[in-house]
Amino acid sequence: MSTMNELSNKQALETKYNNSRSNLLLVVVFTVVNLVLLITNSDTYFLFSAYIPYMLVTLGMMFCGMFPEDYYGEEFSGMEFLDTSVFAVFLGLALIIVALYLISWIFSKKNRVGWLIVSLVIFSVDTLAMFALMGFELESIIDIVFHAWIIISLSLGINSHCKLKKLPVQEADVSELEQTEERQEGFANSQTLRAADTNVKARTLIETEVFGHTVTYRRVKRVNELVVDGIVYDELEILIEGKHSLEANVDGHLIQAGFDGAIHSYLKVDGELIAKKVRLY
Repeated sequence: MSTMNELSNKQALETKYNNSRSNLLLVVVFTVVNLVLLITNSDTYFLFSAYIPYMLVTLGMMFCGMFPEDYYGEEFSGMEFLDTSVFAVFLGLALIIVALYLISWIFSKKNRVGWLIVSLVIFSVDTLAMFALMGFELESIIDIVFHAWIIISLSLGINSHCKLKKLPVQEADVSELEQTEERQEGFANSQTLRAADTNVKARTLIETEVFGHTVTYRRVKRVNELVVDGIVYDELEILIEGKHSLEANVDGHLIQAGFDGAIHSYLKVDGELIAKKVRLY
């Protein structure tokens, strides 16, 4: 019963983190839609939008005379409009901000919480700008509620990630443990070739920690080696580099390292890409 409760807690925290990312994507989508509607002089406006990008495009269109004539009242009579190239600057700044939200959403995957923190800071500034320029008005209450909701959502996602990091190792998902045990039963460790020579001059192509093992993909003279914990499991002697893959079964995990035939060395574990680096000859 204790294990099930721990798993439920882990899943709840992961759900909050993923919901936070989903709401961040919602900001991107509605902001882009609103910008398109604004540029096309549509009367439609979605409330769930970031404020600063929308305001930047609005100012650019106003200064460049891109709104319908009835938009400009007597207070704008005799106003000399700027060249449309200036609008491109305002639009570019708006798109950069939207791109930062999108990049934060993309790279916050796999619990990279730093990007979620970046988006929270940017959106908090967006909210402060909205209050500074619009004040607290009744007609803007839905915008205010939306901004508060996004800030709370991002904060909950960041907080959930912090709690996930504090969970003991034994609270790992039971299904993942069962899958690991099945792999360990189904795959025997690969036969080893020899101990890796630490005194020889070698070029390390990729090196990382995987499931408690140090995995090194290196080239010694004309030989590419796959080394796990100082033991060579697979090798390939080749004069001119071509596409290849070295493999080793270790503790039920299939480790693959090689060259994609283009410009990258790679390391995969159980088919999932773990590392990739540009390979300089």
